[in-house]
Amino acid sequence: MLAVLWAVPAPPGRRRRDRLNRAAGNEHLSPSPSCGRGRFGLLVAAGSVGVLLTSILGDEVRGAVLGLAVVMVGSTVAGLSHRRHRRRAAERSRVEVARSCSVLAAHLRVGQLPGEALTLAAADCPLLRDARDAHQLGGDVPRVWRQQAGRAGHAGLGDLARAWQVSVQTGAPMAGPLEQVADSLSADQSLRSVVDGELSAPRATGKVMAVLPGCGIGMGYLLGGDPIDWLVGGPLGWGCLLAGVVLACLGVLWIEALARQATR
Repeated sequence: MLAVLWAVPAPPGRRRRDRLNRAAGNEHLSPSPSCGRGRFGLLVAAGSVGVLLTSILGDEVRGAVLGLAVVMVGSTVAGLSHRRHRRRAAERSRVEVARSCSVLAAHLRVGQLPGEALTLAAADCPLLRDARDAHQLGGDVPRVWRQQAGRAGHAGLGDLARAWQVSVQTGAPMAGPLEQVADSLSADQSLRSVVDGELSAPRATGKVMAVLPGCGIGMGYLLGGDPIDWLVGGPLGWGCLLAGVVLACLGVLWIEALARQATR
């Protein structure tokens, strides 16, 4: 059921939009969430196959218990890796947005016209090329930025779109508002870097929590016991194994959720 949920293809509209973006040469656009879901679905499906193989090769219930424990651990690791990849991609996008705004403001500061400044800035910043193309075709530049602002890490383009629209409608100089937007995005980026640095300790705590059960098993062997044989040898051990795996996975996911909430 999890494999079907995560590996289901994207809606037709989203698939068509992705194909049009690729055909238009917009490789810099962020991939749709369905791509990550498909990769995660493959991992879950591989884990499900592992459960079946373990159950067949193992001892019926014992094999199913071991396979289920492996699937829970593998799903947790895959989910955390997927979120980490998305977080890093969003961080790179925010840096690119701040840099694009700074470059555009710098061109306007030296007296360039808005259209010329956008064309020159787009040559160095791929993120501005869609807006440049829309401007050259007589389209709505703020609308392009508002659409891009809906992607992860691109929220700053919404501020850029508002500053551009106000300047165009009122005739006010555009350099000042865009410089304010660029400074604001740079300040937000600095603050986010500080927050991420402070959250590195809690995330490290989550990793330590994930390793502690293995340390406990090792200590059991040092004391002369045989923890693994007991965990897989009977119903009581099976229950303790599944309960330990569930609690460890929930603890790691809970710490990650707290860190993600603090980032917001």
